[in-house]
Amino acid sequence: MRYKINLPLSLTIILVFASLIKAAGQPVTDQFQCSQELIKLTKMFSDTPHVSFRVQEVTTYKNGTNRTVVYQYKVGGEKMMCEGSDSTTIIQNEQCSFRINHARHEAEVTVPVEVFKYVARVKILDPSFYASYIAGMTLADTAGYGKLSFRFKPASIYRSYDIIYDKTTHRIQSIQYSVNLNGARISASGAGMYDVTMTFSNYQTGQFDDSVFSTDSYFIRKQGICNMVAPYTSYTIKNLLNQ
Repeated sequence: MRYKINLPLSLTIILVFASLIKAAGQPVTDQFQCSQELIKLTKMFSDTPHVSFRVQEVTTYKNGTNRTVVYQYKVGGEKMMCEGSDSTTIIQNEQCSFRINHARHEAEVTVPVEVFKYVARVKILDPSFYASYIAGMTLADTAGYGKLSFRFKPASIYRSYDIIYDKTTHRIQSIQYSVNLNGARISASGAGMYDVTMTFSNYQTGQFDDSVFSTDSYFIRKQGICNMVAPYTSYTIKNLLNQ
């Protein structure tokens, strides 16, 4: 499988890890290998022109309740469409990233970002996030799959973040992470603490074309002003493209 490496992102990841290695005194070879695996994971979705997959996200709270949302992704390079069972839709193309919440009748237009940032849910690709929260990374084998784990600083609200993936194709099988909004402090009631498991399945290729990345059926943009079109004219839209 051929990986098309995005040089600016690749350099960002490597440079950030270089600073982590120096600060933490960690083995250079291990951390470099982690950064290379992360780069391959970020590029996996754009390796095939048109790939779709399903993600089931289960959030389990410490009080025993849980919430399940299912997302259907369609990706082509850095273009993406994601439809969620929580009444949200995200469409990204060369011009913008468009998010609509049908339950709230709200929409937002922003600049495009790395598709992997939407998939990961946590800002693990942002340099400021690395500097503030991450202490390092490790690689391991689990049941024949690769496991890339992030280690966090004590003050971070994240306690763990693991990516389980096929070592040959680098297709993600699951992402698991834990959150404690109290940071290093443990709440006796479990308030602010929850676990998230995202299970990836039904990878398919070539089942759609670039027309799914068009936003024309939702809004038009003229002279920098965005307006929703029928049947969404009652929705409010926020334009953040120029910020």
